[in-house]
Amino acid sequence: MTTFCIGNENFWVLQPNSGGSWIWKALCKLRDIARPFLHCQIGSGITASFWFDNWTSVGPLIDHVGPRGPISTGIDINAVVADALTENGWCFEHSRSRNQVITLLKKSVPDSGPIMSSEVDDTYVLYSNGQNGAGNFSTSETWRALFPSTEVVFWHQVVWFSGRIPKHAFLSWIAARDRMVTRDRLLRWGLQVPPNCVLCVTHSETRQHLFFDCPFSHQVWSFFTAKLNLSPPHLFEDGLRWLKHPSRDDNVKLIVKLLHQACLYFIWKERNDKIHSNGQKRPAVIINEIKQMLRLRLDPLARAQRLHQGEESVLATWLRFFAG
Repeated sequence: MTTFCIGNENFWVLQPNSGGSWIWKALCKLRDIARPFLHCQIGSGITASFWFDNWTSVGPLIDHVGPRGPISTGIDINAVVADALTENGWCFEHSRSRNQVITLLKKSVPDSGPIMSSEVDDTYVLYSNGQNGAGNFSTSETWRALFPSTEVVFWHQVVWFSGRIPKHAFLSWIAARDRMVTRDRLLRWGLQVPPNCVLCVTHSETRQHLFFDCPFSHQVWSFFTAKLNLSPPHLFEDGLRWLKHPSRDDNVKLIVKLLHQACLYFIWKERNDKIHSNGQKRPAVIINEIKQMLRLRLDPLARAQRLHQGEESVLATWLRFFAG
């Protein structure tokens, strides 16, 4: 009996009954997605399913030759690999039949000799990329295999950098993709909302205006860049490009990226708070909240740094510009 059997039925083809749990039915629906990732390394062939396991170069044989395979060959639907072997090799190996199924099998199965002489059991290996690997599961490789990225974006490293604050990075990712639910987008969707910026009420609310053109937001962002003696570009996407090399100092580079994301996060939060609670903090209050947040984030990052003699930690760099 093959390893992947539930009772007397093969897991890969059984139909869950109507009385089964919802989670069992959900797992069964994922079989077609999961199956290419599970490979069988054939040893003696006494465990692997001849028809359903992924043990050949063409994948499961039942998918390759079709449902008539067991009938055409006489190999039982529940047979293991060893059941298809005789003392002379594969049971169909010397057949003169012109049956298409037999022809396909001859081209698809490996040499029978190593299997017949093997004394080790078959081994099931999970390949995270669906093709090859060390047999260790990797969430990131599995994700990339299931959802291959076709779009290369220039801002990847300035959004998903080491040391980021996760909730800030997530919002920055949405902003970088221009998916923020600003009022200009709501109007394009046909919703009846005021067009004006929530924070300054004088201009139409767009991504560019809300985060950089708005007088309220400008005070917040320019406070930090002025303290760091930096002159970033004005436009949103130009700013993302600039963040890749804002300074020669690695500590300043990290601080600026953290500040950029923190400004986006706190400005967006303030915008939403004003809509729902009709209150508004002064820019100076937002600046102090950002400073406190960054100070707390930089402390563990500084402790993790490996510094050579004379080098300054990222926290020391921060205090040099923002102490007091």
